[in-house]
Amino acid sequence: MRRALLLTVAAGGMLLAGTAVASAKDGRDRVATPPGGRAFELRIDPELDARFGPRPVNAVQAAAIVTSRFGGQVTRAELDEANGRPIWEIKLAGARVGEVDVDAINGAVLDGEAGDD
Repeated sequence: MRRALLLTVAAGGMLLAGTAVASAKDGRDRVATPPGGRAFELRIDPELDARFGPRPVNAVQAAAIVTSRFGGQVTRAELDEANGRPIWEIKLAGARVGEVDVDAINGAVLDGEAGDD
């Protein structure tokens, strides 16, 4: 009985891990739509996604942090890395800045580059 339970748990774990890897490695860009907001392009590198795993601050939350601080419209969010930590590179249109980096662990705004306005 105990052996059968152990085998069942091990098989279930391998199935879940395989599903996570398969979905993380498809490498396709996606579209994110925040509640009440416009859709934006979402780019997640499969290798970074696998290395960092789930992040406390997702792309939609990072977009909300940036637009509340700088205004404008998010056009793209891309998972990247800075100093060994996951970050979201948020691209903006119609704002004081064109790109802002947000820490994907704590939501801190790290850097902003001048926009076209």
